[in-house]
Amino acid sequence: MNIAIQHATREHLKGIHKLVPDWGYSASESETQEWLEALLNSRNHRILVAIADGSVAGWAVAEKRITLDYGWVSEITALVVGSNYRRLGIGKLLVNAVEDWSKDLGLARLVVRSNVTRLESPEFYPAIGFELTKTTHVYAKALKPSGK
Repeated sequence: MNIAIQHATREHLKGIHKLVPDWGYSASESETQEWLEALLNSRNHRILVAIADGSVAGWAVAEKRITLDYGWVSEITALVVGSNYRRLGIGKLLVNAVEDWSKDLGLARLVVRSNVTRLESPEFYPAIGFELTKTTHVYAKALKPSGK
């Protein structure tokens, strides 16, 4: 099977959207289109797609961000491979492409956070060179618009 990693475009919307449930989330196609447009227009983000058999088989989102502990880093904020394409090396290809993008930006550190419910992560990331550095609790609070 031939797999190509490409920069995502608007033409990949349907394929990207189709994999949102495999990522563990739900969104309408218009919601997916809204965030895809924002990512495509951002200088600090990169969205990559894996194309196999003419379809989007997986995708990854990376962000250039600044942290107090490491300065400028690259963070994988999303990574999904369709259930029909798992265990073929597509995840590793996507991560390698994120690494290349990050190095091109002069960044020296790549970070990924993964929910403990993602059972594949504890094997996948260390197998491709990541080191577990911290566990964390995430708290969220819904905000009401200020009425502007």
